Amino acid sequence: MDLLIKSIKRFWIINCFGIFVLSACTPASSQEKVLTSKEGNFSIVMPGTILEENSTPIKGINSQNWTTLKNQSIYSVTHSTFSKPIASQRIPKVLQLLVKTANETSFIQGKQVSQSSINQSGYNCQDFTLMGKPGTFLQEVINKKGLNIENKILYQRSLLCMNNNSAVEAVIITPSSEELKTNGASFIKSLNLKP
Repeated sequence: MDLLIKSIKRFWIINCFGIFVLSACTPASSQEKVLTSKEGNFSIVMPGTILEENSTPIKGINSQNWTTLKNQSIYSVTHSTFSKPIASQRIPKVLQLLVKTANETSFIQGKQVSQSSINQSGYNCQDFTLMGKPGTFLQEVINKKGLNIENKILYQRSLLCMNNNSAVEAVIITPSSEELKTNGASFIKSLNLKP
């Protein structure tokens, strides 16, 4: 179980690192583009100009991350593949642990606003919303982008989906609850997974 927990934390760190690296150089644009993964596992409608980051495998996890900015909000999608499959019966527990880790690493005194379980194209998914004052990692991302949202409440909505050998996560991080409800909801709903 310790190995599983370490792998889960590595997965979350890789996803966060991808957002951090790409957010440092992503130009904003008002255009929306359909992003389809090279492997064809998913597509999603992304606002603005999209950058791709290919990370090297870290202890059995290989991730690609795409991110962009719009209206002081960060939009990101990450696709990760695992060298060793995760047993189907363990996936719900892994997802719960990732939701908990997201709240603990992203926010200071974060609050989970909502969470629901869904299945899409053979993937187990958690759709969840978090809010709170940005933690160290999020504050670094915000500062790097020159966004003026320091010490404000941030909202994060994520759709995290996993099957036995891969995971896809769509995330919006925004200071605006209205942005979260409108554009953020459209972004999350546009994630189309393929078996």
